[in-house]
Amino acid sequence: MSQAITVSVRPDSVAVLTFDQPGNKANVLTRELWAEFGNALAALDRRTDVKGLVLASAKPGIFIAGADLKLLANAPGPNDPEVRAFIELGLRVLEQLEALPFPAWAAIDGAALGGGLEVALACDYRVCGTNPKVQLGLPEVKLGLIPGWGGTQRLPRIVGAKEAIEMVTSGRSDSGHNAAKTGLVDTTVDSSLLIEEAATRVNQHADARMVRAKKQAPLPKATSSTVLADTIAAQEAIRVTSEGAALPLYDAIKLETEAFMRLAGSDESKRLIAEFFASRKK
Repeated sequence: MSQAITVSVRPDSVAVLTFDQPGNKANVLTRELWAEFGNALAALDRRTDVKGLVLASAKPGIFIAGADLKLLANAPGPNDPEVRAFIELGLRVLEQLEALPFPAWAAIDGAALGGGLEVALACDYRVCGTNPKVQLGLPEVKLGLIPGWGGTQRLPRIVGAKEAIEMVTSGRSDSGHNAAKTGLVDTTVDSSLLIEEAATRVNQHADARMVRAKKQAPLPKATSSTVLADTIAAQEAIRVTSEGAALPLYDAIKLETEAFMRLAGSDESKRLIAEFFASRKK
């Protein structure tokens, strides 16, 4: 099997983990990529010569495009064991990422959508380049789903519940500039300086404990939503985001998982995924 991930360690002891899935124009979160990502993180966790991590992509205009939708499209129905195993694999890998003994930055210079953004949300910090293809969003509701890898819970802990609910229920994507305004990304820089800037900031933010503690705790005050939800997926997104805000992060993610499992494999979701694939062939 060809490698989709390479890891290098710079002279300043910052590791750069680069996604470059062979044979694909985009990096897609398949079971194989999740497994390779988890193995790479485990190897980094054991190293004593690394003081920070930068996640990057070698794909022009793409960070990580999202989940392997073919698996979800082929699910025989809700609560499919194969889909649950897929979701739980990704969740375990993101827990590994959040438990590293050094800070992690996502260096985003293209599309970070769905699961791709959820990977970035599990990092301690995020920096965007100026590539016009930069998009950050959780468009799952457009496929009859909600985010399944912690997006409904990490996003509100970063940008606030009100902003997160609007973003998740609309499925909108933001540019790097707009994401910086909401606090979704920490800074934007010229694309040519992206990795260097991320590495510099690793050295400036050597201790991520406060950031992680804030993300893992319940939100100080739950926010009621005035967003109108016209689909079951949007209704579930509002409920899960709102109810999860009162829980510690990993308890909240369990709430998200059960809601995701009820939606994945539903007739509505499979129809919308089929329409998505059809639209890409035109």
